[in-house]
Amino acid sequence: MRPRSARALLGEGAAVVAIFAAVAAVGVALGAWTGFPKGTDAYAHMTRLRFVAEYFPRHEWLYGWSAGMPTFETYPELPYIVAAPLAKAFGAPVALDALAVMAMACLGIGLYGTVRTATGSPLGGAVAALAGLGSMATWTWIVDGGVYARVLAAGLGACAAWAAARWFGTGGRVAFAATAVLLASAIASHQFVGAVFALGIGLAALAHRGPDRVRRAALLAVTTFLLASPAILPAIVRYGGFAGAFLGLERPHLLSPLSVTVDPRHVGVAVIPLALLGLVAGGISRAVALFVVALALWTAYLFAPNLGIPSHLYYVNGIEPFSVTFLVALVGAFAGGAALGVARTRSGVSRWRRDGAAAVALTLVGLNLWLGPTAFLASPTYPKVEDTSARASFEDLALRTFRVDGRDLAHRFLPATASEAVWFSYWYRKPQLRDYYSQGVIHPDWLAWANAAVYTPPFREGRFHAALDWFAVDGFSVFDEPSFTGNLASFAADRSLALVATSEPPAYRQYAVRDASPIWRPTNAPLLVVVGDRDEYDRVARMALERVARPSTLIPIWWQDTADRLPSELGQRAQAIFVEDGRFGDRQAAERALASYADGGARVLLDARGAAPTLSELWPVEAATDEAIDAWRLRGPDDLRVDEFAPPRYGDGPWGAPVGTALRAGGRAVLAQDGRPLVAERATGRGAVVWLGGNLLYHALAYANDVEQGFLAGLLGPVAASVDTRAVDATRLDPERVVVRGGRTRGVFVSESYHPKWTARWSDGSNRAVYYAGPGLMYVAIPSNDGTLTLEFGRGPADYAVWPLVLLGVLICAWPRRRATG
Repeated sequence: MRPRSARALLGEGAAVVAIFAAVAAVGVALGAWTGFPKGTDAYAHMTRLRFVAEYFPRHEWLYGWSAGMPTFETYPELPYIVAAPLAKAFGAPVALDALAVMAMACLGIGLYGTVRTATGSPLGGAVAALAGLGSMATWTWIVDGGVYARVLAAGLGACAAWAAARWFGTGGRVAFAATAVLLASAIASHQFVGAVFALGIGLAALAHRGPDRVRRAALLAVTTFLLASPAILPAIVRYGGFAGAFLGLERPHLLSPLSVTVDPRHVGVAVIPLALLGLVAGGISRAVALFVVALALWTAYLFAPNLGIPSHLYYVNGIEPFSVTFLVALVGAFAGGAALGVARTRSGVSRWRRDGAAAVALTLVGLNLWLGPTAFLASPTYPKVEDTSARASFEDLALRTFRVDGRDLAHRFLPATASEAVWFSYWYRKPQLRDYYSQGVIHPDWLAWANAAVYTPPFREGRFHAALDWFAVDGFSVFDEPSFTGNLASFAADRSLALVATSEPPAYRQYAVRDASPIWRPTNAPLLVVVGDRDEYDRVARMALERVARPSTLIPIWWQDTADRLPSELGQRAQAIFVEDGRFGDRQAAERALASYADGGARVLLDARGAAPTLSELWPVEAATDEAIDAWRLRGPDDLRVDEFAPPRYGDGPWGAPVGTALRAGGRAVLAQDGRPLVAERATGRGAVVWLGGNLLYHALAYANDVEQGFLAGLLGPVAASVDTRAVDATRLDPERVVVRGGRTRGVFVSESYHPKWTARWSDGSNRAVYYAGPGLMYVAIPSNDGTLTLEFGRGPADYAVWPLVLLGVLICAWPRRRATG
C-alpha cells in the first residue's frame, strides 16, 4: 500500500472536521446540546442513568415503575452502565447529552468510514456523512422522541459497518474483532436497531466476493451473538424467543405521506436525490446495489401501513413505521455516498460527470443542512423540538401542580398519562404505578385492570377500591380528557378520596386516598389457592378481587405446578383451593392431600373441564358427561336469580359443558340443570368439597354476568370483613432488598410485581418461598413467631450463563486465523 499524499491526508482531515462541525452546529441549532435534554423520553433515560449511578451494582430491580420491574432484563443496559460514572459525577442531564454527542459523532464517522473504505472516495464518504447528519429524520429520535439508546445503537452500528468494510478488504483479525465488538455493543444498546445493522452487515458478508464468504458470515454471526448474549438471552428466556419480545402485534398505525421522503423536516431534500444522482453519474456496483436494496426495503417498511399490510407481519414493539424515516435517511445516505464514490473512482467516467455530480451533491448537502434545522424549528407539530422542561409543556404543568411526598417508599402514585409518568421517577423516589415503558413490564394485563378500575366507566366501587388497595395507591391524577374524566362524579362522592390539587390551566386534578394501604403488609388473611394455568388463575382471581378478596381478607395465590405438589404451608392457610381439572399430577396423592385440607376447614373446588366416566369418592358427584346445553333449566337456592344468568350460547351454537350424572351419598346439588347436578357440594370435616360443572367460571366471565359471578364467589365460603394486620415495619435497603419485620402473623403480602428471581429468607436463616399473589404481586408464608423477613431480587441461571459465552466470543476475536482469499 502506497503512503497517502499530504493532500489526501489534508482532505480526509477536513472531512472529519466537517463531520464534527456538522454534529456541533446542527445540535446547537436544535437545542440538543443546550439547556435541558430534549425529547419526550429524555426524562425516562435520565431516570435510568441516575438509578444506575446511585445504586450500582444493586440496580436490577426498578421498583419505581409498574409495581416494580426488572431494570434491564429485556432492555439493554450498556449505555447506562457506561455513562453511570459520568452521571454520578456531573448529573444525568450531562451524561445523557454526552451519550447523544457520542451517538451522532459515531454516526457521522461510521458513514464516512464505510463509504470511504468501500469506494476509495473521501468525497463520497463526506457526502454520505453530511447527508445523514443533515437529515432531520436522524435528529428526530433525539430532539423529538428522546430515544437516545436507539441513536447510540445506530452510531455504533455505523462504525461496525466501517470496520466490516475494512475486514472485507483485508481479512484482518483486528478489523473482524472490531466489527463483532461494535455490532454486539449496538445490540446491547438497543436490540432492534443493533439487529438491523447486524443483519445488513451479515448480508454484505454473504454478498462479498471470495470462496469463504459463508464461513466468514457464519463466524461473524456466531461471534456477535456470543458477545451480545447478555442482551439477547434474557429476552429469549423471558419470551420464549428473541422475536417474541418485539414482534407480532396487531395495532393501527399512522399513515406515512409520500412527502416525508423529501420534506426538510423528515428525510430531507438531499438523501433520495443523492442516491439517484450517484446512480446516474457512476452506475451501480455491488456495494451500491446492497445499499439501494436496503433503501427500498426500509422505504417499503415506512409505507407498509399505506399498503394495508397486516401489522403483525412487520410491526416492532415501540417502533412506529412512521418513525423509521431515521433508517431510510441513514441507508439513503449510505447509498448516495457510495454511488457518488463509485462515480469518483470508477475508470471510464468522464470528468464532467464526475465533477458535476460532486458539485451538485455538495450543493444538495449544504442546502439540506440549512433547510432542515430551519424547517424543524418552525414546525408546530411532529416532528418538532420537544422540551419537557418548558413551562408550556404538559410535563412541567403536571410537575408544578402535584403535591407528592417524594420520599414515601411505602405507597404508590398513579399518574393518568405518560406526560406525568415520564418525569415522576426522575424527581421522586416514591413508586408510581403506570407502565411508562411497556418493554419489560411483567404483568401488563393486571396494570390495565387497575387503570380501568380507576378511569373507565361505569364506576364499580368494589373494583375501584380493590385496585387501590392491592397496589398500595395513596394518590392518583386525572387528565382533562374523556378517557380519564368518566368517573369524576363518583370520585367527588367517595368519602375515601380528597381532591388536593387542580392545575391552572385546569388540565390536571390530583386526588389523595385516605388511609391508604402500604406496599408491605404482614397479614393473617386466609388464602384462595388456584391450581391451574394462567387463564384459570386470572378468571378466578378477577372474580374474587372485584368482590371479596383483599390483602387483609382473602389473598388469591397462583400455584403454577400440579396439585400433588401443593406445599402444605399453602394448603394449611387456605380458605379455598380451586383446582383446574387435569392439573392433579399424581391424582391419588393429590386427592388425599386435598381431602386432608378439606377436613381441616378448607373448601376444595374442582373446575370440571369435560366428561368423567368415574370420579373418586372425594367428589360429591359420581361421574359427568358432556352436554350441549341449549337453554338453562336451573334450580338453585331461593335467593339465586337464575333467570338473570346469561344465555348458554357459544357463538351461534349451544353451550357445551360437563354436567354431573348423579349425586354421591352425602352430596347435595347447589345448582341443578334439568334435575342433574351442575354444581354439587359435600361437607367433610370442618370444610367442604365442591364439584363445579357447566364451565360456569368461563361463562360468567365471558358474559360479564354479575349474578353468575356473585354465585361463584359465594362458593369460596364466607369472607371476614377484615382480618387484622400488623402495623408496617419495613425498610427498603436498596432497590433489590427489603426487610419486613413480622410476628404473630402467618404471612407477608408484598405489593410488588411477582418475578421468579425474588427470594425470601426468615431471620433464622431458613429460605421461604415467594408466591404469585393477587394481581401479579407476592405473598410469603412465615412462621408465627417474631422475626424478620428479607426479600431479595437475585440472579437467575441465564444471568450467569451469558458470561462464559461472552468470554468465548472474546477468545474467537483474539484467536489467530488465516487470511481470507478473494
